Amino acid sequence: MTKQHYIFGYGSLINSSSRRITGIAGDSLAVRVHGLERTWVGWEGSGMRAVAARPMAGACCNGVLFEVPESELEKFDERETHYLRAQLDLVQVDYLHGSQALSDDSQLWVYLYNHQGHGLRSAPIVQSYLDVILLGCQEISPTFAQEFIHDTLNWDVWHDDRRQPVYPRAQSHSEAMQLDQLLAEQLPEAFTLRCLAP
Repeated sequence: MTKQHYIFGYGSLINSSSRRITGIAGDSLAVRVHGLERTWVGWEGSGMRAVAARPMAGACCNGVLFEVPESELEKFDERETHYLRAQLDLVQVDYLHGSQALSDDSQLWVYLYNHQGHGLRSAPIVQSYLDVILLGCQEISPTFAQEFIHDTLNWDVWHDDRRQPVYPRAQSHSEAMQLDQLLAEQLPEAFTLRCLAP
């Protein structure tokens, strides 16, 4: 029997439309993974921050598991070029919102924070990228979006670039007011300091 491969998406890959831009991606399962910490980092040459995860005892990170044919993994590796694909253990996974547990022979992958050879730099969080993530979280539930915000570190240097998106996979949508209300409620201090992109 062919092994089933799943990727744990904890940023833009939470968004079903965004991940299907890259390759064949099956339906998703809402999960929480223990032992991973999610934080904003800036990559050299990117002009923006992205979310990245790294192993950390006691931390947790919500996201989705979605099935990917083994032949498609290379496409996602290319998308996540600044990250290192690593195996994820099933025992780290809690299933949320009624998601069914995967079989024990499933192969789980996660893209981890890997700055080796990819110099870190100071860069802003850009709203166009954050919108894609939050729209993906809203596909699951408002509380899932709140958890994403709560469990992500380093909310500073934040630009609103919706008029001229920096993120190459930005999505047009009509939910800016709703997302801003969510962010203002969850991150009042950081949201107040958000500024228009130069």
